[in-house]
Amino acid sequence: MKKIILIIFITTGLLAFQSCESYLEEEMVSDVSGTQYLTNYSGISDALDGAYSYLKNYYYGQECGLSLTMYGTDVYTNGSDGWYKSLSQYYFDTSASYVRNLWNNLYAAINQCNGVIAQIGKVTDAEESEIAEVKAEARFLRALYYFIAVQQWGDVHFTLEETVGVELDANKTAKKTIYDEGIIPDLEFAISVLPETQSEYGRATKGAAQFLLSKVYLRYGWDNNDSDAFENAVSYADAVIESGTYTLLDNYGDLFDIDNQENEEVIWSVQNTTNTLDNGNGNTAHILFQMEYDKLPGMQRSIEYGRPWKRYCPTEYLLSLWDRQYDARYHNGFQHVWTANNSSSLLTNQSVGDTAIFIPGVNVGEVFYVADEDGNRVERTLSEAYYNERQGTSMSIYTPDDYTLKIYPNTLKFLDPDRTDKNQTAGTRDWVVMRFAEAYLIAAEAHYKLEEYDEAAAMLNVVRERAAWPGYETQMDVTAGEVDLDLILEERARELFGENERFYDLTRTGTLVERVKSYCNAINYTNYAANNISEKHYLRPIPQDHIDKCENGYEQNEGW
Repeated sequence: MKKIILIIFITTGLLAFQSCESYLEEEMVSDVSGTQYLTNYSGISDALDGAYSYLKNYYYGQECGLSLTMYGTDVYTNGSDGWYKSLSQYYFDTSASYVRNLWNNLYAAINQCNGVIAQIGKVTDAEESEIAEVKAEARFLRALYYFIAVQQWGDVHFTLEETVGVELDANKTAKKTIYDEGIIPDLEFAISVLPETQSEYGRATKGAAQFLLSKVYLRYGWDNNDSDAFENAVSYADAVIESGTYTLLDNYGDLFDIDNQENEEVIWSVQNTTNTLDNGNGNTAHILFQMEYDKLPGMQRSIEYGRPWKRYCPTEYLLSLWDRQYDARYHNGFQHVWTANNSSSLLTNQSVGDTAIFIPGVNVGEVFYVADEDGNRVERTLSEAYYNERQGTSMSIYTPDDYTLKIYPNTLKFLDPDRTDKNQTAGTRDWVVMRFAEAYLIAAEAHYKLEEYDEAAAMLNVVRERAAWPGYETQMDVTAGEVDLDLILEERARELFGENERFYDLTRTGTLVERVKSYCNAINYTNYAANNISEKHYLRPIPQDHIDKCENGYEQNEGW
């Protein structure tokens, strides 16, 4: 939603300070009665914009949200500077700031949505259709915020009423009730009202609500062993697939072209902007996945290659998942070459503009694959002669045997060359929350749970064929007999690595502890997560300060 509105409300309940984005006019509203202001369509619309703003406070494109969804899984561990590495290694406790911050942000967001929904009936200067759409967007957002909460904490405080003033009592409601009385009805209403497209890009749409409900039903089915829920997951995913509104891009790598962010594969995204004054927290992912390239010969920090905080290190398991002979996603998803940009630290036979760092992804003597100018696969071998001639004299070559928590393949998905300064933290890239390929993966998993293996394979093959090197699509196909839970989880990792999904994939399917113990390691790195993880880690601890403030008592999650 390309819109920024700065608002000060003097209200009893609603607080809406800033919407998520904008290229429209800013508006300053102060010294007004909240009740009077929110009887106007413009006022309630601004309050709705405030409900969107919480999306990127701590979650989408932010280190808190990324850490709580990726750290300590089978696909990512902490790099050398992992700020939240206690989370990655499973030795955090109930006072962890990242758990508290997300909890507080989600409940502020939920209350904002509740306030909009409570006040919308007082609006007198709008058409019924306009009022219904504001309500539908607010209910979509409320469903999303609650969905994040139940996936993180399980049973949580639940209310559909606006909180006014200080509230010291809280309930702990079963997550099934939250689904049945909150999340699912909210999304059903949103689907019935929202349009297929919006004039302001980034607002909730019918397709976004259908996608989210398919994902909700997938989780609900696993949690409750409910075949009807899996049927519903298929139904809503199919509605998205068959809508004609979205399509897969031809090339997986094109998804991450910063000049092509509003493309036909995006179902819904959180908006950011190149205007640093309006961008708020922005998207910080560009600094979180980068290895320590700037300390190597011939290199210095740059806008092009990012500000390397070395937070998220891919596991050896993740890097092993692609059959790179046929699957181009490793090639298109990770950086392989850095060009020398620092004349003061060049190697003996190196000049500015030469290749300074080369990460082929294989060891000496092994085959790797690159793309020619037409995108076709070209086979190469990292020969011993090439390695010996260039290593340490004209370039730095790092093979899997050389990876550390500072040197490892970093993803291309989040690089942000549109920042104005090499140290700028608030990135400009939109955060894609929902994309079309995942609709097929949701449908595939639901079909698998229904023992419809032919249909599951068909859904997987759509995604896998798009991922293939040109001319190798059929080699990427899987059969019904190959479909099992491991294949489902591996395909989600291959397609969605780094995209706020993995903790939910493993907790949804009941495989978190098993997979962390097996795979949460980097090369030359002790698997602390495997040593520390236990069944209690399927849920995060309820923040201790929340429990302490509840006068009626609030039960901590089991084991914490």
